[in-house]
Amino acid sequence: MKIKHIKYVILINAIALVGIILIQFFWIKAALKLSENNLDRDVNEALNKVADKVENSEKFRKIIRGLNLMKNGDEDEYAESINEVFENLPGTFHSEPGNTDKGDLAIYLNKSLKKFYQRRSQIADSIVKELMVTDFFTYKTVEDKLEGINIDSLLRSELSFKGINTPVEFGVFEKLQLTKIHSPGFDPNLVQYKTMLLRHDVMSPPVWLYVYLPKRNQLLFKNIQWLTLLNFLFIVIVIISSFITIQQMLTQKEISRIKTDFINNMTHEFKTPISTIFLATKNLTNPKILVDQERMKKYVNIIKEENQRMNQQVEMVLRLALLDKKQLQLRLESFDMLEIVNEAINHMKFRIENRSGRIEVLNNATNTRVFGDKEHIKNVIINLLDNAIKYSFEELEIQVILNSPAPNELHISIKDKGIGMTKNVVEKIFDRFYRQSTGDVHDVKGHGLGLSYVMEILRLHGAKIDVDSAPNKGSTFTIKFKNQ
Repeated sequence: MKIKHIKYVILINAIALVGIILIQFFWIKAALKLSENNLDRDVNEALNKVADKVENSEKFRKIIRGLNLMKNGDEDEYAESINEVFENLPGTFHSEPGNTDKGDLAIYLNKSLKKFYQRRSQIADSIVKELMVTDFFTYKTVEDKLEGINIDSLLRSELSFKGINTPVEFGVFEKLQLTKIHSPGFDPNLVQYKTMLLRHDVMSPPVWLYVYLPKRNQLLFKNIQWLTLLNFLFIVIVIISSFITIQQMLTQKEISRIKTDFINNMTHEFKTPISTIFLATKNLTNPKILVDQERMKKYVNIIKEENQRMNQQVEMVLRLALLDKKQLQLRLESFDMLEIVNEAINHMKFRIENRSGRIEVLNNATNTRVFGDKEHIKNVIINLLDNAIKYSFEELEIQVILNSPAPNELHISIKDKGIGMTKNVVEKIFDRFYRQSTGDVHDVKGHGLGLSYVMEILRLHGAKIDVDSAPNKGSTFTIKFKNQ
């Protein structure tokens, strides 16, 4: 897939993700609004129930108080009217069955019942008039009217019946002024709901019950918490899976590019020595060359060198394959690092001489012995020397410096005066297949495996490598060992 197409896929995926997140956000918002409406409805219904119970309690108290105001004479007259009815009923001791005319009895009983109902009506009217006169001429505060009524208990009971179990604060207002009837933590600035109390009491100013739920928001979110959590979880899963998918696409794209580059580089690396060997062998068949020992020796050395270079390329790939499979076996032993450095230099001597270069070894170490696999360590030094040669285009001058900054440490620095590197390049040079570009992809021979191999071998030995480089000022690779 082309990088352009990958960008389109990423863009479409990002738009889809944003769309899904927005839709989920609106769904949660709608669910929250519905939860809020349901809560407001339930609270208002509970407040109306509280107002009705307060109203009924006040009416009941007025009736009891009215009955207490009745005079004893009224009670006697009411009782006499009741007795008069029952005394004239057939079968009572005041009526004689033989002498009673049924028609006269019916008339008399009717008059007695009428008198009874009239008296009861008069008593009820007197109670109402007495209460009205008392309320009109006697001023009573809200505290007096609501005495004995537990507003807090009524509120909690009605809210609990609606399934609302949360702290509640309330306050009773008269003429927009807070009365003494309120909860301890009530704050008038936080009021969320209100309802009128004593609605039918025309003799007193409006009385309002103001209420708020301190944990209203927590209650709202609690009602939709599972919906919110599930939505959030699914969004996170979609984002992570999309990110992983895109990352895999980019990785596969990079791997494809690296493979193509690697094949091209390997083809170039093999094609050049093969062509050189072909020309050298062809010249060796020339009778004139066969009689010239010097020229013959030169062509043989060329074949040997090119064959050795191809062998190194194959060995490098095989070693990295073993490292990947964790099948590389190290032959650990104690050896002299100075000897290994000299062997590596001898291995590269022909190339250095062909470039008219110079290499210098400075031994400032007090102890040059190291415990490790000397063949792989020698390959590490050879790879670093090979890099110093390849990236020194004009002046080939290399220094190998051995130091002992501490009694149990050995540092080997390979310093060149080549083209150097930027900090961005230094961070990538140990990545597999990475090669510093200087123009054409094949302007510097190699396939980007050398430094990756160096890093892996040093890691297996518990050693470290630092790089100090700057463009046009050369590079210094410093290996840090713990010596024995």
